[in-house]
Amino acid sequence: MKVGADIARFESITSLPQLLLRDISRNDVLNYFNDTWSLTEVLFSAVEDSAFYRPPYHQLRHPLIFYYAHPAVLYINKLRVAGLLDGPINPHFEAIFEVGVDEMSWDDMSKNEMQWPSLEAVIDYRQSAYQTITRLIKHHPDLDPTQGYSANHPGWALVMGFEHERIHLETSSVLIRELPLKLLRRPPQWPSSLLGHKSNPVNEWFPVESTRIVLGKPADVPTFGWDNEYGSRTEQVAAFEVSRYLISNREFQQFVAAGGYRDPALWSATGWQWRQFRNSKWPSFWVQDGPAGLNRFKLRTIFELIDFQESWPAIVNFHEAQAYCNWRTQTDGSARPVRLPTEAEQKCLRKYAPPATRWNSGLVYGSESPVDAHLCAAGIGDVFGNVWQWSSDTFNPLPGFQAHGYYEDFSSPCFDGKHQMIFGGSFVSTGDMTGEWARFHFRPHFFQHAGFRICRDRASVA
Repeated sequence: MKVGADIARFESITSLPQLLLRDISRNDVLNYFNDTWSLTEVLFSAVEDSAFYRPPYHQLRHPLIFYYAHPAVLYINKLRVAGLLDGPINPHFEAIFEVGVDEMSWDDMSKNEMQWPSLEAVIDYRQSAYQTITRLIKHHPDLDPTQGYSANHPGWALVMGFEHERIHLETSSVLIRELPLKLLRRPPQWPSSLLGHKSNPVNEWFPVESTRIVLGKPADVPTFGWDNEYGSRTEQVAAFEVSRYLISNREFQQFVAAGGYRDPALWSATGWQWRQFRNSKWPSFWVQDGPAGLNRFKLRTIFELIDFQESWPAIVNFHEAQAYCNWRTQTDGSARPVRLPTEAEQKCLRKYAPPATRWNSGLVYGSESPVDAHLCAAGIGDVFGNVWQWSSDTFNPLPGFQAHGYYEDFSSPCFDGKHQMIFGGSFVSTGDMTGEWARFHFRPHFFQHAGFRICRDRASVA
C-alpha cells in the first residue's frame, strides 16, 4: 500500500470549518476526523518514498517519516491518557514518534541518525490507528457528543488529536517546500493557486486609533482551544499606523537589491549570526534566476517552481522581517521607527477583518496569493489568512494560564523568550489555527508560511 492510496476518489480537497463542540452528533465528529486524516494523506502522497528519510537541509527537524507517523501516535497516546484506550497499538512506535518536533533541550532531536521503521510499517500503523479511532468515535460511551465536549471531558483529547494533526499538516508542508522538486509530485487533489490576479498595490499607512482590547479566549466558546489561548489580559493600545497590506515580494526585493543582506547594522546580533551561518542572500523560497547580482528570481511553492510573483507576500523568518523594518526606518527617514506589530496591535486589526469566507485559509488556494486579493471594507488586506504574520512579542502566557493535563508540554516549555509569536494563519491553516483566538509561536530562525506587515507609532518616539 502506498501513502494516500485511498484518496483517489477525491477530485480536490478543502477543509471543513472547525468542529463545534455543542449540539453535534457522532457523525459530525467522524466527518471532521476523516477530513483531518485525508488532508494529511493528500499532502504526503506528494513525497517519493526515499524522501521520507531525507533530513531537512537545516537539520532542525526530523525526516518526514517522523511527521507522517507522529500525529497518529499522538492520538493513541492522548486517548490513553484520557482513559479512552486501555493499551498501546505499538509501544515502540508510540515512544520513538512521540516527541522530537522542536529544537528544545527536553525534546529528543538526537534521533536524526537513527534507523527509522520502514514506510510500509508506518502506513500499517496509521491504518491501525485510523481503525481504532473510528471505532471509538462510533461506539465508545464516553465519546457521546450530545452533551458537548468541554476541556475536562475525555472527548477533549480526541479533538486535541484533530487539531494537532492539522498543525502538522502545515509544518509538514513547509518541510516539503524545502525538499528538491525531483523528490515530489504535485497531488492532483491539491488546490490551485490564484495566479490571474493582476495588481501593483501601493502599501500605504493605515491609521488605527487608541483602543482598549481584551486578549484571551472565553471559556464558553464552543470550540477546541490550546491551553495558551485561555486566560485574560486587558490592554489600552496607543494609536498606531499599520501597512494596509502584507509586505510583498516586490517590496522585499527592494531591500534585497539595496544590499539589505550585506549590512550587519540592519540586523540583530542573533539575526546577523543566522544570516552568516546560512549565507542567506534572499528569502529561502526565492530561487535565483540568472547570474548573482541580477536580482532575478523564480518562486518555489510547495510542489512547483513558478514565475516570481511580485504581488504575493514575502515569506521570511523573523530575523529577515526585523531587518527589513530597520531598513525601512533608515530609508523612510522618519523619527518613528518601523517595527513589527505587537499581539495587542494585531488584535486591534481584527475589527476590520472580512467574513471568513473571504480569507485565503483552509486550503481555498494551494499557495499564498496577492496581498490585495482579500480585502476588508476599510481596504486592509489579510487580517487573517494568506500567510502567518510575525509579531514583535515573544510567546507568553496570559494571566490565568493553566497547562492542560492532556498535553502539559504544548505551551509551557516555549515561554522561554526564544519563540516569536505569529498570528492570522496561512493559506494551509485549518481548524483552530484559522480562528481569532489562535496564539502560535516559532523560533525566529525557523521558516513557516509566514510573512509580515509593518507598523509604527502615531507619535514620534524620543
